[in-house]
Amino acid sequence: MTRQPTRIELRHEAHEVIDAETAKSLPTEIGGILLGYHESNTIVVTNALTIGSDQATTNQYVRDDLKANKLLKDFLADRAIDDPTGYVGEWHSHPAPAGPSPIDVSSLRAIAKTSDGPIALIVRSTSHSTPFHGVTAQRQQFGRVTSGNVPVISPEPKFQPLGPLPLTAVRGDGPVFISYRQTDGTDQAARLEHLLRATGLVVWRDYRDLRAGTTIDRLEQALTQGLSAAVLIVTPDIVHSEIVRERELPRLLQLDEDRDFSLSIANTVPRRGSSSKCDYDAPDRLLRLTPQRTLADKKQSNMLDSTGDLDIARDLLMHRIEQRKPSLRAENRAFTIRVQSRPTSFAIDADDEDLHIRVNAAENGRLPSAEGLHLLQETLPLISDAIYAARAPRVQILGGAHLSIALALGAALPETKLGTVEAMDTRNAAWASEACEDDPLDNVISVEEIAFPAQQSAVTQNKIAIFVSLTHGADSTAFQQLISTSPHTFAKAAMLTTTTTQIDAREAGRLSSLIGQHIKQLAADSGRAEVHLAFHGPYTMAVLIGRHLNTLRTVAYEWEDDADNGPKYRPTLVLDPGRASGPIAEVLLEIEDSKGA
Repeated sequence: MTRQPTRIELRHEAHEVIDAETAKSLPTEIGGILLGYHESNTIVVTNALTIGSDQATTNQYVRDDLKANKLLKDFLADRAIDDPTGYVGEWHSHPAPAGPSPIDVSSLRAIAKTSDGPIALIVRSTSHSTPFHGVTAQRQQFGRVTSGNVPVISPEPKFQPLGPLPLTAVRGDGPVFISYRQTDGTDQAARLEHLLRATGLVVWRDYRDLRAGTTIDRLEQALTQGLSAAVLIVTPDIVHSEIVRERELPRLLQLDEDRDFSLSIANTVPRRGSSSKCDYDAPDRLLRLTPQRTLADKKQSNMLDSTGDLDIARDLLMHRIEQRKPSLRAENRAFTIRVQSRPTSFAIDADDEDLHIRVNAAENGRLPSAEGLHLLQETLPLISDAIYAARAPRVQILGGAHLSIALALGAALPETKLGTVEAMDTRNAAWASEACEDDPLDNVISVEEIAFPAQQSAVTQNKIAIFVSLTHGADSTAFQQLISTSPHTFAKAAMLTTTTTQIDAREAGRLSSLIGQHIKQLAADSGRAEVHLAFHGPYTMAVLIGRHLNTLRTVAYEWEDDADNGPKYRPTLVLDPGRASGPIAEVLLEIEDSKGA
């Protein structure tokens, strides 16, 4: 009589295949064959092959024998001659906390009756206490088959158990962590990263912010040293990510127990039979939490809907505002926004500012990134509403960006909606939207209309061109070229200039108001004309002037030095703050233009 095996030892690769395939197929059964070898009283399972079945249901799995034989033949063909690995049994799943059924055992005994050695069956159930159930069967003398239940020994976990979170793990001004599977989640992670940065949130991404050193150690530092929120991107391949499942998700769930932390779930997995509705049970299933509804009971955003990522941006932005409100009220301070559209951003940028708007820099040239402008088009309405909801006594803008972006930001903070706005320069001087009592009154605004050739001025259209230059003796060459080469016929063109070479910050409120009045009057004189605005001056003044464009449709231009044709102005944005989805009504730069500029 041959001795019966007393256990099944499941190696890591086979364990992962069975676990992942079971998770993906729920709530139907799935199965396949086991490969390995016999060692003393143990069946060692090194590999598991998956064999789908068209007949699988929630309580039945029928193996396709032809497919199984082909997969087994292909697998063995790649093995070395002296490799002992071969067929050792079967596996299938039960979408319930139940072990092998009498039918399962009967089928295994039938296979063992025609086999030379012991055969194993592994059933993967949804029980968390006993997920793997084992049975072995073996033919004895005279064709008799014996069988019995045996323990399944799972591989040692790759990761050490997690300890408690430190007290500083949640920080109100910390970055937003993005968790995802690289194979099929990278594009979605990049889109969310850039959108959140354009919303004013600092983001932690592995490829940029994971410092040199042991990956697991550095990841643990990122997850425990001060996050404000996180986004878990659930894609079909996340079922294969041990890092997300074993390290990131457990930490994020710990963090989410803190009321000051916000966890968003971006669900990209479609519901069966639908291309537009997501499967809200998929996160628990793919991350092997089923039958618990750990993630199903949390808010999930449908990323198959075009507004899914914007919903996440809005939720996290308002969470940020709620976190900042206590200090805004207690200190009666300004709501602060740091803006940049050129330097690359990192998670270490997280600081005391309430928002940190980062618009992706263009890969080449001076123009802003068209992709970044499209994202800003989506996020500026959210930012405007969030600042209004904060009820701060004033708004303070720091940093610097392209002038068209400064105009757009100002247009998103109109004088009709918000109070005082201060734009800080590099010397930390405040250029305020309100007139200063100690205004030195050194500058006035001169308006010079530019004459058109007779044949052009005879045809009047509802568009005017305006050049605002806040430097004395401004060079209008590029603006003249704008007028002469534009596909539009302008009813009027004018230059607005200052009288001295330098503007004092204390003049900002008065001068920006005057410039706004002049532009509105010029537009009104031509029947509420669309304004084509080329601006040359301090970034701070662009923000304040943008506030006065709330009643106008304005095309904002950016200056660039064309290698072939010299300096010129390029149309960049259409601002229309009166629209519900404004202030950016249209991005005129194409993505390829900004890359090749």
